[in-house]
Amino acid sequence: MIKNGYYISITPDCMYEAEIQQLISAYPLEQIMVETDGPWPFEGEFQGSLTHPHMLHRIVEKIAYLKKINEGQVYRQLYMNTKEFYNLTD
Repeated sequence: MIKNGYYISITPDCMYEAEIQQLISAYPLEQIMVETDGPWPFEGEFQGSLTHPHMLHRIVEKIAYLKKINEGQVYRQLYMNTKEFYNLTD
């Protein structure tokens, strides 16, 4: 998938799913997007919560932690990924 340039989308279950955390660690940030994937019954800190865009911030925090970079870098790259994926210009 990486070699073919495919993007993956990370959802709030990255907060408690070890398999997804491993994927985040291995996958290039330049090919990652984020989403809430709602409605969906999440576990962990989101258990019983309705899907909401504020969950995206926790996903960014987790990506930054796993990649050992600051959150600002993650936000900037996700913004660039979104622009590229949707072919948007400033």
